[in-house]
Amino acid sequence: MVISELKCPKCDLRIKKDFEPCEFCQLSEDDHEFLKIFLRTQGRITDMEKILGISYPTIKTKIEHLLQNLKLSPIEEDQNPIEALAQGKLSVDEAIIILKQRGKR
Repeated sequence: MVISELKCPKCDLRIKKDFEPCEFCQLSEDDHEFLKIFLRTQGRITDMEKILGISYPTIKTKIEHLLQNLKLSPIEEDQNPIEALAQGKLSVDEAIIILKQRGKR
């Protein structure tokens, strides 16, 4: 399926074009729900275990699955963001955020 039209519900303006869906729009409904719970629990896996009634290894597997579907790799604590950027493991925005956070420590 391709998104081919955007429409303003107020003025009925329509734009017709083949639009690329965002990476999150391409996730399955299960992945979408899991991601929402992950965000609402602020990534606390123990809370997710209670809410979802699944084990730690299952949650880790689901997180790895999401990373693969979003074509992301985990950020390692000691990873050099400049090297990761050069290797295509991080976007420019992600590298900037990491460098700013490290500067605050």
